Amino acid sequence: MDNNSFNIENVKWSIGERGLYEAYYKLKIPSVSTILAECVPDPEYDAFVQAVGAEKAKKIMEAAGQRGTSMHAFIEHFIERTNETKDPSAVLLEIQKSVPALLKEQQIPEDKINEGLDLFYKFYYCEYANIYKNVYGIELSLYSSSAFYRGKLDIAYISGPFLNITDFKTSSEKIKKGSIKEKKYKLQLGGYAYALDEMLLLEGKSVNSCNILCINKKDDFIQNIVCEGDELEENKQEFKTLCIEWHKKNNQEFIFNK
Repeated sequence: MDNNSFNIENVKWSIGERGLYEAYYKLKIPSVSTILAECVPDPEYDAFVQAVGAEKAKKIMEAAGQRGTSMHAFIEHFIERTNETKDPSAVLLEIQKSVPALLKEQQIPEDKINEGLDLFYKFYYCEYANIYKNVYGIELSLYSSSAFYRGKLDIAYISGPFLNITDFKTSSEKIKKGSIKEKKYKLQLGGYAYALDEMLLLEGKSVNSCNILCINKKDDFIQNIVCEGDELEENKQEFKTLCIEWHKKNNQEFIFNK
């Protein structure tokens, strides 16, 4: 650790063994989304901001975030309760009442709750709605002890000896193959898989397949973006490289000097 990277304000003291004080150095730990936002250039998004203006772009993204929060709440509560009750029809009636109340507590506007519910219905009637059995975790918090980052994935479910990961997204159009958005989605999955593999090591499990389900707000099209096999391994390693880059930019490269 050199003088430029050490910040004494990050040293924290606490009582340790035998009542003696011990010093701990607090690191900055980025999220998966932070790493992607700060380390992957996105000319498509930059062009969008330039076209509509920063203020309008911010409002559009906030509205999209509220719609996404609403959709996620309906989907995740549906999957969780269906795994418990094995009765999707009863759960559908249940969450139509319970989830809007929860979203109102989070200050989600009524119109965004309704938009999220409409998107959920598209999921409910699609071919993917019944695959989420043997759920390992929903809104699963994870971290990497070797690359020092954290995140929260939507759902992990068991398939034989492996785990599969799904992240749900809303979209207004089909995600183009080879686009920056598709690449960032696959890097996000790589980051989740890399961390989860580390956390599952003692359980003898690993992540086999990851996918993004994009639910289109304009029609009933649901796009399934899959990342598995060699492509998943490549994105796991590429995400780790981005993570190291982020730590270097934030004067924390010393954590990799082993």
